[in-house]
Amino acid sequence: MNAKIYTEETYIDERLKSLGLDRARLLDVVSIGQLASLNCSPNHPPMIAGLWGWGETVRALREYLLPEGWEVSDQHNYALTTSPHGRMAIAVCAGDEGTGNPDASPSNKAPKGPSTVLAVTVNQAQMSLPFEDAPVPPPSVVNDCTTWILLVHRNQDEFRAELSIPLSIKDDGRIDGWRERIMLGSVPLDDELLEIDSPSTPDISIDVKRRA
Repeated sequence: MNAKIYTEETYIDERLKSLGLDRARLLDVVSIGQLASLNCSPNHPPMIAGLWGWGETVRALREYLLPEGWEVSDQHNYALTTSPHGRMAIAVCAGDEGTGNPDASPSNKAPKGPSTVLAVTVNQAQMSLPFEDAPVPPPSVVNDCTTWILLVHRNQDEFRAELSIPLSIKDDGRIDGWRERIMLGSVPLDDELLEIDSPSTPDISIDVKRRA
């Protein structure tokens, strides 16, 4: 099945509005995550930039949507933000170079685990036409909640994002099919975005305590 792709601004904004979302706000969310990742230094552990960027994107998405009645779901450590009516959930994922390109078929940058596989399986089950060889989800998880993915890709010049519904996933954990793709656009990586001035204040001692 070919994905329905939204590329024109008017249709993008109308579709997002029908979902209770706003394109500019979603790009702000992605920008916050990318800025966190870009401000990691070579002295950080190698994997922290991607992890930090992902975590800050999730946080920013929730801080945008929770005042609108959305809710946090971290069941099985799968970070989702769910809509007030419970029929839509959004996950955040780093995408490959096809992300944000309507002429390409994107995928996730790193293999995904069982929670993503289950979410895609439930998305499949909602379709009227069965998918050959598609796994059948347990009855307890067959519901009307569609999982969307906020897919983000960054290169040297820009980052691109799209909000899309995954519909099939390969055995290696790579998504290879989409039901719907909403192009959110791109943001150039200029000096204004990349540079953050450190405050000129004396060093202070801060007691760090683990939260209960």
